[in-house]
Amino acid sequence: MLAHPSKVIFALALFLSVFLFFMPAPAGVEPQVMKAGAVIVLAIGLWATAIVPSYFGSLIFLFMTVILSVAPAKVVFSGFHAGATWLVFGGLVIGLGVKRSGLDVRLVRSLLTHFPKTYFAMIYGIFWISTVLAFIVPSASGRVALLVPIMLALADELGFEKDSKGRTGLVLAASMGTMIPAFNILPANVPNMALYGAADSILGIQLTYAEYFILNFPIVGGAALLVYPAIIATLFKDTPRHPTHEQESAAWGGDEKRLLVIVLAALILWVTDSLHGISPAWISLGAAILCLLPRTGMLPPSVLSGEINYSPLLFLVGVIGLGAVASHADLGSLIAEKLMEVFEFKPGADFQNFASISISGMIVGLITTMPAQPSIMVPMAEALSQATGWSQLSVIMASMTAWGVMPFFYQAPPVVVAVALGNLSITDVTKMLLTYMIFGVLIVLPLHFLWGQYIGMFTSLNGS
Repeated sequence: MLAHPSKVIFALALFLSVFLFFMPAPAGVEPQVMKAGAVIVLAIGLWATAIVPSYFGSLIFLFMTVILSVAPAKVVFSGFHAGATWLVFGGLVIGLGVKRSGLDVRLVRSLLTHFPKTYFAMIYGIFWISTVLAFIVPSASGRVALLVPIMLALADELGFEKDSKGRTGLVLAASMGTMIPAFNILPANVPNMALYGAADSILGIQLTYAEYFILNFPIVGGAALLVYPAIIATLFKDTPRHPTHEQESAAWGGDEKRLLVIVLAALILWVTDSLHGISPAWISLGAAILCLLPRTGMLPPSVLSGEINYSPLLFLVGVIGLGAVASHADLGSLIAEKLMEVFEFKPGADFQNFASISISGMIVGLITTMPAQPSIMVPMAEALSQATGWSQLSVIMASMTAWGVMPFFYQAPPVVVAVALGNLSITDVTKMLLTYMIFGVLIVLPLHFLWGQYIGMFTSLNGS
């Protein structure tokens, strides 16, 4: 009898992990880099195959990394003081408050009166509405934390049970809709702003909103708006129940009113974060505290020891720790240097150069996650500019094409937040990401290259 594919894949990952750990470090490579590679491969194997629950995979990764002295404990456990962790905590508390107060049902029933009836059209509607939110709320993780509880309530109202395809599709439509097109809107995602900061501080290049949008959104963003919902609706096709609610809506309760005020206040603070400088994570935490306060809140503090499921937080801590360990070991820089030796860059071979830089960005993003990728790729821009004959701006713009075609969930914190809050199957999420990645690499990126050349990018400065 054949073994389950996930078991085979994990066995391969485990073998590679052990091999890297015991393999002598090549000349010029620190032994710690090999150890870091070993534990990272093990973690990815655990998460990608779901051999164990995702949070347990994180615990194994954290334990092995500390026991093997791969990195200091403050690096390994850095996820506990990362903003994303507290954003998810706030989302869990607010989500419970929304459910307890009945605000979720009220909002969802209002949505259903304006939503299309078919699942396919519903996914498109959710995806596009979520994209619009990216122009308003700067934090993708904040947007996901806001949208996922509403999608879970919508799933309940439509009769989509826990772990059903329909439920998964609704959560993914909102999460990917508010993140993937937003990679092409300058202030809307963390990697965008990391690229902006690195380009300015390292290269002296100041990206502008309009230039960034005109280059990236028409093809890369437009393709996501058209194709991503179709992939989600096809992979997770389901039939909604469409209940009828003929009875009059009940009067607003005190808990609902207080929670609505808290959520609206959090939304306003998220929208204006560039003015007051408060992280979306601390806004989320503050909103959770208000929900738990005696008299003013709608949840008793005792829910923290009973009804709150902390497994999403443990899972997220492991994912953040992976990126921190990779950065501490300087694994991304080593891989980038090796890629420079592998790929052949030459002036005039513009499409080959574009493909090589894009692939380099994808590989670096696999190891360091997308928010950290610009810190590796931008310092390479000067050398790549000389090798390709391109402007440094063209080089860094080509490196960001990797963001929208990532193959694994852990590469983008907003997807990790969605998986954690929505209790999604990592196998389902990976299937969706890989499907779009194939389409993106074969169709979207070549079209994006042609569009870039049309407006004067991705071409040798000497015109050869």
